[in-house]
Amino acid sequence: MKKINFHSLSLSILIAGLPTLAHALSGFEQGQDAILSLAGCHIVDYSYTETESLKDGYTIDGRVYDSNRNKTTYELIIPIQKSANEIRLQHVLFMKDLKTGEVKGLMKHHAEDWAFEANDHYQFVAPGLWQSVGPSPAGTWVRKTTNLDDGLRYQCEGNWDFSVHHPEFNCATFAPIPGREIRDMGRKDYNTLDRTSRVIAYDYSWVERQENIKTIYQDGTQTPLAKEHGRIWYVKQNDEACSEAKQWALGNMAYWKVLMDTWEEYLGQGKDWSEVKAIDGMPRFAAMFAVEEKYANALRTQPELATEAKAEIRAIIEKYKK
Repeated sequence: MKKINFHSLSLSILIAGLPTLAHALSGFEQGQDAILSLAGCHIVDYSYTETESLKDGYTIDGRVYDSNRNKTTYELIIPIQKSANEIRLQHVLFMKDLKTGEVKGLMKHHAEDWAFEANDHYQFVAPGLWQSVGPSPAGTWVRKTTNLDDGLRYQCEGNWDFSVHHPEFNCATFAPIPGREIRDMGRKDYNTLDRTSRVIAYDYSWVERQENIKTIYQDGTQTPLAKEHGRIWYVKQNDEACSEAKQWALGNMAYWKVLMDTWEEYLGQGKDWSEVKAIDGMPRFAAMFAVEEKYANALRTQPELATEAKAEIRAIIEKYKK
């Protein structure tokens, strides 16, 4: 697989051919190859539709979530080596104008942390609450999807299946309401999601198919509201199509590493995690943007500022902890 060449940065976290574990099973190497095949420059099509009402009196929302109705959505997916058995796929999201091709809205999107036989991982149990559930079973991968500021969102464990024509990974988990539903669809009538994901890796694209249940969580009770079918297609493009995003990411990578490392110090403790949704109407990821703006460019030439940046990141994390 052709990897994005970031070697000029001399950052050890960027993948330049992952080392294999001396004791690794063949399943590790196969899974690693499948995960790395998801990296690169892509046009991305997000599509979600409600298919069935599950609650008396609820009428299906007939709107279709379509990310490319009036623009073209791209994601540059950067592979990063976090440890010998953990790979981060950092997503960088941007759009292009349908007529001019002008790049708009560059942003650090979510990341996927794929850990083989994870030492510890977290299960979302209620809005603002995650429980540490310990090691994953032998031979399994944990796929952790992060918040925009690298905080917890949802995780699930499963196996890559190589007995089928195209490798696929299946998992299911409880999760917070998606940001698209609050931000773009204005939904306030549910707050959690039962997610079932099926990732299929093709030769020049990959897809994540979802069968979800929109769920109302209240006082420890989960009430199903509606079934939802989702599909995210990632279609490979030439690297040049993501050139602006690549340059922008290079400028921010030093800060992103500090952010990632700071969160690892918290989440590596194996303790339950609880946080508030917002303070004075501002979610944590928005508060964290100010730290990125302050340090992203400076850290490129002044790595000694990492300690100062980490202290400010910690302060925000602590502020939003319950």
